[in-house]
Amino acid sequence: MYSLLYYKEKRWEIDNEEELTQYAQKLQKHIAILTYGNNLDEEAFDELIANYVTEESSEDPTKFNIRYDTYDANVSSPHRNNWLSGIQMDDEQFLAFEAAIERLDGTHVHIHHRVRGHYEVAIDGKRYSTSVYKTRDCSKVYREPVEGRYLFFIDEESEDNELLRSKMYTMPEKLQVLSLPVTISYEEREVYVRDWLKRLLKIIQE
Repeated sequence: MYSLLYYKEKRWEIDNEEELTQYAQKLQKHIAILTYGNNLDEEAFDELIANYVTEESSEDPTKFNIRYDTYDANVSSPHRNNWLSGIQMDDEQFLAFEAAIERLDGTHVHIHHRVRGHYEVAIDGKRYSTSVYKTRDCSKVYREPVEGRYLFFIDEESEDNELLRSKMYTMPEKLQVLSLPVTISYEEREVYVRDWLKRLLKIIQE
């Protein structure tokens, strides 16, 4: 079953060129980062947040809106998955924040801030769900967006996920996340996600 959600701030019905330009500029002021891995360092994460994240909010045009997501394959890890949004930083602050993230354990990728959803697949009468992110590979200097990939993670949305989610940290690292090109068709995507899930379930049963 295909169920990928796109979170969009506004439909494209704008017919005023100036308003459209302002809206496009607003979207460009958003940056989102995802860190994922196995047994992420909770203390390092807390230190990062304490050093770089404040509750200040302003309409300062020089600041970007930052979102930072994390996913730990080990659901029993002290580190709990986080979704921080509403962070505001200027260029200098963000570069320091990004550099600090790079020093943390795990894999760090830029993601589209308006794309975050779920994908569900039914296997043998059970419904398994995954979280889905869309990456945006970008230049360190210009951060130019390219097509990127979809990243799938076993989540905790479905009751049928409970055993699988609890065992994800024991899986080979290459199987803890499924990465697919965004150009793949809906039909191909379901085949690959279903195959990935079946491989995970087979390992658990062995």
